[in-house]
Amino acid sequence: SKYGLGDSDEEDELPTDPKKAKITTLEAQQRANAEKMTLNSLRQAQKISEDAARNLDPKALVAGVASGFRPMDDTAEFLLMDKTQFFQAGGNSDFSMFDPPRHRPTITSPTAVLAQEMVGNEAHKMQLMKSSFFVEDNAAEDEPMETTGRLLRHRKLFNVEPNVWKDGASESSTSQYDFEHPSPALPISSSVSEASLMCDAQYEETSSMATGSIVAAVKERKFQMPVTKAFKFVCNPKVAPVKVHATTVPLPRSIAYEMRDSWIADLGFYKGRSFKLSFGPQNSLVLPSTYNNMQNLKEFTGPSLPASMVFAPRLATDLSPCVMQLVEFNMVKGNEGFRESIVPHLEVQLNDCLSVNLEGSECPCIHPDSGTKLVSKHFSESLKQRNAGLKEDYAVSVWSLLFALWGDHDELVDLENNSHYMVMCRRNLLSEWLENTLLGKDLLSKKVSTHSYLEHMLDLLSCHRVNEACELAFSYDDANLALVLSQLSSGAVFRLLMEEQLFAWQQSKSDKYIDLERLKMYMLAAGAPMMQSSHGAINILENKNWLTVLALQLWYFTAPTSTITDALNAYNDAFQAEECYAEPPKPSYKNAPSDTKKPVYDLRYHLLQLHSKRMHSLEETLDPITHTADVMDFRLSWLLLQTLRALGYRHCSPLAEARLSVDFASQLENEGLWQWGIFVLLHIKQQTQRERAVQQMLQRNVSVSAKVALYAEERFIVEELGIPMSWVDYAKAVKAGASGKHHLQAKYLLKAKHFATAHDVIFQHIAPDAIINGKMKYLHSLLIQFEDTEGSSIRVPNWANQGQIFLDFIDINAKFKQIRSVTNIADINARWENLKPQLSELCSRISLLPCPTSKHRLCQSEISQSLSCLVHGMCIVCPEMESSTVLRVALERLPLPQEFASKELRIWLEELLDKIQSQPPFSERQQTTMMEI
Repeated sequence: SKYGLGDSDEEDELPTDPKKAKITTLEAQQRANAEKMTLNSLRQAQKISEDAARNLDPKALVAGVASGFRPMDDTAEFLLMDKTQFFQAGGNSDFSMFDPPRHRPTITSPTAVLAQEMVGNEAHKMQLMKSSFFVEDNAAEDEPMETTGRLLRHRKLFNVEPNVWKDGASESSTSQYDFEHPSPALPISSSVSEASLMCDAQYEETSSMATGSIVAAVKERKFQMPVTKAFKFVCNPKVAPVKVHATTVPLPRSIAYEMRDSWIADLGFYKGRSFKLSFGPQNSLVLPSTYNNMQNLKEFTGPSLPASMVFAPRLATDLSPCVMQLVEFNMVKGNEGFRESIVPHLEVQLNDCLSVNLEGSECPCIHPDSGTKLVSKHFSESLKQRNAGLKEDYAVSVWSLLFALWGDHDELVDLENNSHYMVMCRRNLLSEWLENTLLGKDLLSKKVSTHSYLEHMLDLLSCHRVNEACELAFSYDDANLALVLSQLSSGAVFRLLMEEQLFAWQQSKSDKYIDLERLKMYMLAAGAPMMQSSHGAINILENKNWLTVLALQLWYFTAPTSTITDALNAYNDAFQAEECYAEPPKPSYKNAPSDTKKPVYDLRYHLLQLHSKRMHSLEETLDPITHTADVMDFRLSWLLLQTLRALGYRHCSPLAEARLSVDFASQLENEGLWQWGIFVLLHIKQQTQRERAVQQMLQRNVSVSAKVALYAEERFIVEELGIPMSWVDYAKAVKAGASGKHHLQAKYLLKAKHFATAHDVIFQHIAPDAIINGKMKYLHSLLIQFEDTEGSSIRVPNWANQGQIFLDFIDINAKFKQIRSVTNIADINARWENLKPQLSELCSRISLLPCPTSKHRLCQSEISQSLSCLVHGMCIVCPEMESSTVLRVALERLPLPQEFASKELRIWLEELLDKIQSQPPFSERQQTTMMEI
């Protein structure tokens, strides 16, 4: 039945079989006894419920009615039923689950537990059973229509559609729930919970209503309540996980593209796509790129990667992920024999320099000694490298020009610099240099014919090969031309006669019958670079390089007694005139810059200008772009700077000199010659910049090894360059610290006499491990270096509370080991007496030891335990001491671990009790005082 009993209270029909009838009779009697017991129990529970209802406060009932609570019945039992209260909540007023909660008094049914204990069924079933008895008695007073309305409200309340998330139209028409308002609180029950209340809706007619009238109405309509679903009061939010794709959105396709002009409002857009570029060792650079761009670089087959491909940006259609690429930049043209080409010149520079030790600085300053000898030595070394490459050949040309303009020659010994003979000798030396520079390899051995010998003669005259040109003219029966050429550079009279002859031919139009090459040779004899003729305007300097033009000016167009400055000024007038008829002094390498705002001239032209005008700009002269396409190749520029300084040209700005030295040192460092880079840095004039640059290069390149003290490069800079050994040790310490090698770091810091830093390293990384692992000798060897020869400690911050504590503990341990080896009792006592002050002081200071890590705390505990053991030993050896007092003081001062402190405390208490027992008996007053303690 709906009460958990039999299906029917009526007796079943008896079977016809006598045996079965007897069995059936027994079963019916047992069922009747059980029903009788159940009814008796229910009547007893009803009586208890009525007594409890009479004791209720009438004011509480009135307050409950005023708050909207309506009972189903006038009996007090309904006031105690949580379900009935819930169903009656909306009997006479509109009720919504999402209205604000109403505060109702909580009433606990006293029959719920009693009924469960007596019958054994669930409490809410028993309440429904009891309510059905009352409804049968008052069936006439109940109204079935009202009950049916309550049933419908109950169904409407719990029949919530599975999908409660609806749009606005459906929500307004079919749903009465509003998720913008909080849910009301259900009545609190001691016998049933909200979950059990909702689960009751799944029962059939019995669990759907509590009164007999409702059951009757349901039976008449034969309506079965459908299974309802509980309303979800807590709505879990939807979590949308962020999906990281291996793609990067290009900026034109990003939502931040429209904000590119106003990124200042949100710098995250800008910083999210920014990357800091910085050069590393060997000119290495890490920069971002895309996967597609890297594929393009791999497919490139050229000799060298162009910068446009290395720094290619992300295309608008490139969605490939970001990758980081490591790029190493070398010289533009590259040079495989860099070491072989520069080291001999650096050795020459080192052997011909002076090292000056300045006051207040440990770093020496190097400057060149003799300029003329230095030029000769560099020229000799450059000749050894001839034909090794284009750069080496150009270097030979430069050093030979320097040797011609400033070098020592036998004919110039003991002559004044400004004497006429000296000037003419320098002119002849320059003429010789021009001849050797302009002379082609196959010019003298070239085969000529009748139709081309004039052109060949003109080429010979362009290299100042007058004798060869005259012999060639005789060989082709051209004696008159040979006679004219033999008088080249003879003087003003001959030039004037040849000029008049050329003018006469021009007036008579006879020059049109003369070969153009022959006319040009006559013009050389007349000293006229340009002339108007029947062939048109003739320009001998046309299509000639600047060295050839300068040579023609020196040999044929200026006076035989003119100086180098005169020839150079004439050349300047030729290429700087409004109607330029000569080539400017462009650099000799290919693809020289020509469209720059400031013209770039050849290095040799700058040297000629410097010889003629001492205040010519050294910054322009020493620019690498004047002699090489590789603007990162500073070899020749730096060597020339030092050579010119030795020659007395010192008007270069200190900033330009320092920058050139730093750049060249960086180039040497990238090529693995960092020791020579330090030699270059020692030429910086300013002391602070020189010291800082040398120390930084040392820290980048020294090697740290426990087996090798000094490598060859380090020995070179110490022995040859005069770098202090303390600088090398400190650089090694920095390198070891960066590598995590703290033992080597402390070793080199102590050798470099950086005691404060060494003390911090020892305290942080070495001392705790040494104390814990028992490596006292090693720690003592490090800490003893903090004391000088006089025995006084070096001033180190926090030495008294850190290093001194470790050193004192090691000293006490050593003295204790010595005591153990002594056999004489008197000597033992004397040594213990000497140990007392130091031990007492250390016990007082051990608590001051800083403990930044757990390892330091363990180290402090180990020291404290050892000191505690020493205190015990002292108490044993010295019986006259108050051992209990000494131990108490030690326990107060030493930061011991809890377990060890407890153990020591027990020992101290035992000794204290032994002491008390050994003393004479106390008086009653003393005993009373002891008991109070």
